[in-house]
Amino acid sequence: MSLISDKFHEKKLEELGINIKTKYFVGNKIYERNTDDSVNDDVVSGIMCEKDYYMGKKLVHKENQFDSRIEYTFISKDMEDTMHKCINCGMESKLEDFVDGCPYCKTKYNIDYTDKDLGSKYHYDRVLKNNSYRIITGIVDLIISIILSFIFIKITSRTFNIVDIYKVFIYGLILSMILYYFFYILDAYIILGPIKKYKDKQNQKQIAFWDRTKIDKKTFFNNLIYEIRKNYYLKKEIIDFDVLDYIEFNDFIKDNIQYIKVIAEVRIVYYNRGKIKSKIKKEEYLLRKNTDEKLILDEGTNVIKCYSCGSSIDVTEEACSYCHRKINYFQEWILEEE
Repeated sequence: MSLISDKFHEKKLEELGINIKTKYFVGNKIYERNTDDSVNDDVVSGIMCEKDYYMGKKLVHKENQFDSRIEYTFISKDMEDTMHKCINCGMESKLEDFVDGCPYCKTKYNIDYTDKDLGSKYHYDRVLKNNSYRIITGIVDLIISIILSFIFIKITSRTFNIVDIYKVFIYGLILSMILYYFFYILDAYIILGPIKKYKDKQNQKQIAFWDRTKIDKKTFFNNLIYEIRKNYYLKKEIIDFDVLDYIEFNDFIKDNIQYIKVIAEVRIVYYNRGKIKSKIKKEEYLLRKNTDEKLILDEGTNVIKCYSCGSSIDVTEEACSYCHRKINYFQEWILEEE
């Protein structure tokens, strides 16, 4: 369960004085939610578009690269009287009980991973906005501009001396500034074509995977994020993470239990010595289908009988306080320990 990791994470951010402002596109409007609860707009099917990391009132870090196929839904205060079932632990109660997160597993949102077309806009966000792309484009632009300047001066000059060499670099620098935008757009067309073709092929493979396995995709993705969130937030130096792209899904059967191996591109945000930095990594996660007897939580129920010793225990704890037997997992898919 995520109770310990969530408390640890919230306490960690509070002690460090860090507030994460997350912005979402919902239609043509932008909504915001903050980790310090200063702003918590209702978000239904919102696409994450920006994260601002504040220390006190100072903006110290920003992220604006996200997977537009992931849609987030937070509990809306306008629907508090309707019934809701947590997609992770199965708790059913009125929505008003979930506004601050599920009372049992603490999940604050549901996510949906859509099969929308991977158009050029997606690749523009993922490639062209990347600083490394701008730097590489600038280097290519400068090299080509210097070569063009050299050819021009070599053809038009009777001699080629030290002055002409200086001219080559000066003219090349001026030309590169003039041509940079042209190269920026030209490179985009050259780069985006193969990337879009590859990503569309990759997306079709993922669609075929879900069609073949008949797995409830929404439940799986919620369980996956729920599990890796626990894993990351219990690490002292990690303050946030985002899955930027799901690269591959593979399933297999072992001892009559179904497993799914997920390869994903993940951005992990670290706090170290007063600075916030992020790093993009390729991560592998192995999840197994939960074949244990899952807990059934009724409305208002917080205490159950331990399966081992029969003692009354709080389901928000990770183990029985008497016999120390670990409480069964709520969710359908469980992250395997390394």
